[in-house]
Amino acid sequence: MMKIQKKSLLTTLALGALLSAPVFAQDVQTGLKDLESERFAKAEQTFTQLANSSPTADNQYYLGYYYLRTNQLDKAQAAFEKGAAADPKGQLNNVGLGAVALAKGDRGGAKAKIDAAVAATKGKNADVLFRAGEAYTLNEKTNDPAEALKLLDMAAKLDKKGGGSADLKMAQGDAYFIKNDGGTAVSRYEDALMASPNLAEANYKIGRLYLRGKNYKLAQEFFNKAIENDPEFALTYRSLADAFAGSRAYKRAAENMEKYVIKSNTTDPEYLTTVAKYYFLANDYLKATSYLDQLKGKVNDPVLDRMYGWAYTALGKNDQAVESLNKFIAAAPKKVIYDDYKYLGRAYGQLGTPEADSLAIINLEKAAPEDTVDNLYREIAKKYNDSKRYDRSFGYYKKAVATGKPLNNDYLNMGLAAYNYGNQIGRSIMKEDTAGAKQVRKQWFLRADSSYAKLSEITPAYSAAYYYRGVSNYYAYPAVEALSNRAFVPHLEKFVEMAPQDIAADASKAPQFNRLLVASYNLLVADAVIRKDDVKAKEYANKILAIDPNDKRAKEFLEGPKAAQPAPAATTPAPATKPAPKAPVKKGSAK
Repeated sequence: MMKIQKKSLLTTLALGALLSAPVFAQDVQTGLKDLESERFAKAEQTFTQLANSSPTADNQYYLGYYYLRTNQLDKAQAAFEKGAAADPKGQLNNVGLGAVALAKGDRGGAKAKIDAAVAATKGKNADVLFRAGEAYTLNEKTNDPAEALKLLDMAAKLDKKGGGSADLKMAQGDAYFIKNDGGTAVSRYEDALMASPNLAEANYKIGRLYLRGKNYKLAQEFFNKAIENDPEFALTYRSLADAFAGSRAYKRAAENMEKYVIKSNTTDPEYLTTVAKYYFLANDYLKATSYLDQLKGKVNDPVLDRMYGWAYTALGKNDQAVESLNKFIAAAPKKVIYDDYKYLGRAYGQLGTPEADSLAIINLEKAAPEDTVDNLYREIAKKYNDSKRYDRSFGYYKKAVATGKPLNNDYLNMGLAAYNYGNQIGRSIMKEDTAGAKQVRKQWFLRADSSYAKLSEITPAYSAAYYYRGVSNYYAYPAVEALSNRAFVPHLEKFVEMAPQDIAADASKAPQFNRLLVASYNLLVADAVIRKDDVKAKEYANKILAIDPNDKRAKEFLEGPKAAQPAPAATTPAPATKPAPKAPVKKGSAK
């Protein structure tokens, strides 16, 4: 479609008396204003009524000009031909016919018609020169800024005092804009503002230059000035929306794009889609789907199914999300990006069936290698953890850590997965005691210890990490070997030292920490007994009773000097799932 370069609201009314009947001047100005604001239906109604009621050359020209600007080239040509027939000596309609030829790609024919119109007026008619120059700025593919400036400069010289009207300065600015001469373009737009201080289009086009240069702040400033000049100049809101989107202020982008739609009365699917897109990026999924609903049956674009799928996932409408995204992926496989698999995987993951969980993991795995925002390996790991497939959960937490942006909880959850898988193997050992199984069990508990070691390094104030290290080192070995190598002892000693401080800081944590303290003291009692340190053993047993006066094992131990029981088997409380705190010195690593 022809890219339309907008003209100012006054157009050639300031250049000369194009209208043969002054009674129509206000109607023409109203129609042009609607055209500039992209209220195309209203503009068409105005110009059609003018041409029907009084088919003068001027009125036919404006009707043709409307059709030209809205890319209805055959209708534009018909209107200009009627205008030329109505006034064979007038040349504006001939310029219009040249502009139509240019829009159709006939550069040679266009130049011949425009040059003939200029020659017929001996280069002395400012209106003809102005429209001729403007014609070379209207179409993106066939514009010619050099030819435009030549004709516009000729028109400016006819104004001995002011060098041309605001309209002429705007057209010159447009030509320099096309040449990528932004500095001169701004100067011409500023000249137009000197001639017409409240010209919204000038501030809009200065803002457009800054938008093209991605200076979003300055662009927004000039767009806001344009809105102050004329709140009904619809095009400003569309560009302001793009400026807000460039600075990732998507809510404001959506609001301004919606204002453009309302003020222009457009039903163009392209702009409705943009509104939906910005509302989606602003996380307003209800409004996004509301605009998407308006596009049903009007747009044959599978990307809409993608947007529906993403929005439905966020809204928890997972069945519809799965349907929409599968439809999109099937219809446009070359347009699929990793986010499509991410949202599809998440939607499947919420359906709550084993088959859907499997499909969730399959799709998340497709997306994870390219994802740099959410670390989808973490989501896959959690899926496996929820289904108690701890070995796979550990593997994906390991991948989450390897991305380079791990959270503290990644180390915690990786350790929990290894610890839980070690316990699973431990239960199988009870059924079939083999050396190989014991070695695998040891490896998994030591993997848990390595994860907790990293966690305690990152967050040394997180006391539970030392508890987890202690029990992992204990269960990595048979009880006799564990009590002999004492690898668990320093970690549990550190934990029982720190835990009371955590409880004092937050009494709500007491039940959780007390369970871990009892488990720790039990193991420390066993260690003291093996070392024949009765004093320390009794000290730890009394600390158990201070927490739980009814603890049977501690009471029996204290009642008889030789009542020490073997260290507990795998009945130690499972590690709590309390989130690890963020490391104070590594805030950038946590999200």
